[in-house]
Amino acid sequence: MVDMRFEQRRQWVEQVLRELPFLDAAQRRFLSVPLMRTGWQVLIDRQGGLGRAGRANAFAVGPSGVFALVFTDTVPETSELRRIRNRAEETFSNLGAGRGQYVPHMIDMLLLMTRAVAAKAETSFTAVDLNSLPGELFSGEARLTKQRAREIAYTVAERSSRYELLSTDDAPQGPAAQVSEGLFAATDLREDLRAKALDRPFEEWMIFLDPNQMELVIRNYNGPARFSGPAGTGKTVVALHRMARFAKHNPGRLLFTSFVRNLPDYHRSGFVRLAPHAGDRAEFVGLYGWTMRFLKDRGVAFNLDNGAAETAFSQAWRDRARMKLESIESNPGYWKDEIQRVIKGRGITTLTRYQDIDRTGRNGISLDDARRETVWKDLFVPYQARLKERGVCDFIDVIAKAFEELRAAPLDDPYGLVVVDEVQDFTLLELKLVHQIAGGEPTAPLVLVGDGQQQVYAGGWRLSDAGIPIVGRGAVLKINYRNRAAVHEYARAIDAGNSVDDLDGAPGVTLRDTEVVLPGGTAKSETFPRREAESRLVQAIRASGRALADIAVILNTNREVDRVSSALRRAQIPTRPLESFDGTYTEAVKIGTVHRAKGMDFLAVFHLTDAPASSAQQLTGAERDRAELAARQRMVALTRARDYIWIGYTED
Repeated sequence: MVDMRFEQRRQWVEQVLRELPFLDAAQRRFLSVPLMRTGWQVLIDRQGGLGRAGRANAFAVGPSGVFALVFTDTVPETSELRRIRNRAEETFSNLGAGRGQYVPHMIDMLLLMTRAVAAKAETSFTAVDLNSLPGELFSGEARLTKQRAREIAYTVAERSSRYELLSTDDAPQGPAAQVSEGLFAATDLREDLRAKALDRPFEEWMIFLDPNQMELVIRNYNGPARFSGPAGTGKTVVALHRMARFAKHNPGRLLFTSFVRNLPDYHRSGFVRLAPHAGDRAEFVGLYGWTMRFLKDRGVAFNLDNGAAETAFSQAWRDRARMKLESIESNPGYWKDEIQRVIKGRGITTLTRYQDIDRTGRNGISLDDARRETVWKDLFVPYQARLKERGVCDFIDVIAKAFEELRAAPLDDPYGLVVVDEVQDFTLLELKLVHQIAGGEPTAPLVLVGDGQQQVYAGGWRLSDAGIPIVGRGAVLKINYRNRAAVHEYARAIDAGNSVDDLDGAPGVTLRDTEVVLPGGTAKSETFPRREAESRLVQAIRASGRALADIAVILNTNREVDRVSSALRRAQIPTRPLESFDGTYTEAVKIGTVHRAKGMDFLAVFHLTDAPASSAQQLTGAERDRAELAARQRMVALTRARDYIWIGYTED
């Protein structure tokens, strides 16, 4: 028995397509596929798009997204495909929709062919025939509601007479649904998109691109680019969307790396949601993991032994350096950072060069030439000698080996784009390495993302020190999209070094200078004896009413993480270490150090820390350096939260 509704729909589709004389029979059959499915709209270029170079012939808009349709018998040249995509993105620019915002580079390009060819993994299109077209259109994850798909299609048709709109709303299926009058006013659109994004699952919020940020995604740079700005301004989201857009437009491999080894895995899932067809050619890996793999592939020998390196430093400190340097600063960790991040981290090989440099970020303790000579001769040189005696190297030695190897022989298969997140915590040598990974040229395809106010490791540099030219290429972001007002207000009051640059010497923007767009939120703090820390934390988590999956507990040291993890397990609160958290939903409290939490987002953050003794500005010497570093760590921890923060100050 014939389904009368199906037959009526089929007859309607045939009629509306037959009324367009510029379509041939094969083209009508392709376009009938989306028109036979409720909730779809088809835009057909009536002004010569069919067969005209550089334009899509039609667009199908429905719940699974926007598809640029190209009728062809052969695969166009890469330059031609790029022109088609650019014009398609121009057509759908400034449109908001669905779970967050519909951004133009999310358009999928389909080549409609009588006999589809197999596309290579790095291509920005999918070739389909009549049999495979339904699977491409209808089997994907829903990106748009039917109402939003309708609004997008009608808005495009209203603002351009180029397109003939065929809507399944007009098909014989009962009363037609009401259609939006068109695009929202700009302010209303932004607020509407943010409100809807806040209602979606948090993993979708993590890749939400605010309409104000779109220009940064599509801006072209002929060389390295830098995005800096305080916590919550969406720097990494912009970088991920730039990666996704690049993948749609260009072939080649992509690399996302960071000093924080677990951060790339955390952002991988977001990128795959943005560019599912490019997941197999995008690498998300920490810098040290990439470096060790590279050296092994090149056959470069190295013996990385952290334990032996720790012993070598301890012996060098005890033998000669301690009696001469302890009066300046008694904490050996300070002097270890001096070696790792100032001397070796900058690739310094002579005492004269060490005496000449500005110790950026470590000027709380002034080291004149005589003191630097003591550091060099009584600590650095003995440390290096002990490493050599044991035949081992430390992490910075591994970085140096990779840098020299790449300078001598660049990658055989270079990356099309390299994105570096949390770049402010790199040493200068690590910065030079990522530049070399991207090709080392003034036009290297490199995107650097960072914020000097969130630096949680000692030392500093300018991008120009690494030979990376970024003048006129990049932006300082000033609007906070992550933190609700109450969270932002609490975090911005922290004295975390409120004079920062843009990573290259020009004035930057601090958290207290940013504008907040998300209202509401909760910020709570308590002060109590240190012995009550774990029990007070458990009470606060239970009293918050927040789901365990939405909570992160962020601490300052690994020792604290171990102790608090045990306390939570005793309280029957499941936990998951941040170092293994990849951003996917898990019904457990995430727990880890500030260093492991960098770059991550959570709905609620609980933070235990020592009560600050006084303002860092009132301190001197190493005490001031340590106080500023602790304040930055506290600010980083709290700004991981979108909606809710609880901070427990402990005291003896």
